[in-house]
Amino acid sequence: MNIRRVFYSVLAGGAIAAGDLAVPAAQAIEAPVAATATASSEVVAADNWEYVGDFFWQSDCHAAGAAGTKWTKYKCVDGSAFPGDDYELWVVYK
Repeated sequence: MNIRRVFYSVLAGGAIAAGDLAVPAAQAIEAPVAATATASSEVVAADNWEYVGDFFWQSDCHAAGAAGTKWTKYKCVDGSAFPGDDYELWVVYK
């Protein structure tokens, strides 16, 4: 009788653990966004972001991006596997 209880407990525990692992994966899938029909005159060209360089400090990255005269906009992206380790400067040229 005890062996059955142990067997069913292990079986139920395994099913619960497998269910817990499967649920987050199912929730991580995003629904595709439906494209809206627009007139050809309303279509805006996508920005062509280009890599400029790496900066250790985020403040240095923003200072270099703001001081640039050859681009219309910039962004500093965390480019490292370790958050806050280095920042990449990406710009859209004029």
